[in-house]
Amino acid sequence: MSPSSPPPERLARLLTGNDYFRRSPSRMGGRGAHKEWQHFLVHTEAAHLLINFSLIDDVRATQGRQPEVARLIVLARGEGWEGDVEHFEEADVEVTAGRIDARFGHNTLRFIDGTYRLSIALRDQPLAAELELVPVTLPALSVNQPLTLDRRLSWLFVPRLLARGTLRLAGRTVQVNDAPAYHDHNWGHFLWGNDFSWEWGSVLPWDMANPWSLVHVRMADRGRSVARYQGLFLWHGGEPLRVFRDEELRVLTRGSFRKARPFSVPRVMALLAPGAAADLPETLEIAAHGGADTLELSFHPQDSARIVTPSEEHPEQVTIIHEVLGRVTAQGRVRGHSVAMEGTGVFEFIRD
Repeated sequence: MSPSSPPPERLARLLTGNDYFRRSPSRMGGRGAHKEWQHFLVHTEAAHLLINFSLIDDVRATQGRQPEVARLIVLARGEGWEGDVEHFEEADVEVTAGRIDARFGHNTLRFIDGTYRLSIALRDQPLAAELELVPVTLPALSVNQPLTLDRRLSWLFVPRLLARGTLRLAGRTVQVNDAPAYHDHNWGHFLWGNDFSWEWGSVLPWDMANPWSLVHVRMADRGRSVARYQGLFLWHGGEPLRVFRDEELRVLTRGSFRKARPFSVPRVMALLAPGAAADLPETLEIAAHGGADTLELSFHPQDSARIVTPSEEHPEQVTIIHEVLGRVTAQGRVRGHSVAMEGTGVFEFIRD
């Protein structure tokens, strides 16, 4: 277990009261263009796994309310990439507002006794998982942060969990035993193709005895010339230690990370974005300074996959979400503690 983990009962109470599905107000005649997703990352020596349960208002609906479109995104990086995006009919979806409880077809997300329980199996790809994710750090909650000049995004994230269970990938079964994991939950009203971009990074040490966990968030305009919000969140053991915000941060990118043939889902959408150019950095460096506290983080990409989605504002365009896996180092001194870690990071970059 992570050093100095909060009592499980406290974690369960906080997550039950804050991580529940909001659902779209358009179901009751309210505002539409709502998006919401529950997102999980699991890191093992054999594979890295991403699972995302999302509900998105169909803004192209021409009659009545905007129905919520349910989709499951699964990506796994073992010897190579596997994964897909699956959509589900309304009759095959059960999501309870006010609870952490969802069923998309035979795929389920439950929160039972303070533990996230995931059961997923793709229809057309040899990829499945049965996992329990046990939170070992307190969550962070931010609401109504500026995404564009008139759009807001809210989120909750748990920087570190322990994953247990099995992953079936490409004909082999991987046992998952207390592997490092990450979870976030996002919701808001916006359109893919609006004037925004983001960088979102989860950083975990390979050595689970190392007490440090970090999350990086940076939201900017579509051209990435103006940052509207940025933060670097640091946990020591199970407790948040420091948040560096806005003017306390300097974010630098160096070089260009490219793949000749990036893996893309849904696979058919790769036809609409055949190129490899993505303006992804070869190195991302974050320097944080506030008062007597300093922290430096370097992210070095090693591989990436793409989630390609049609733009909702510009029908002839697409929005590409790059999931970039890499090596991270961090060092500094914060609140009298010496920070030092090496680990794995998954940074998400939105690029059109």
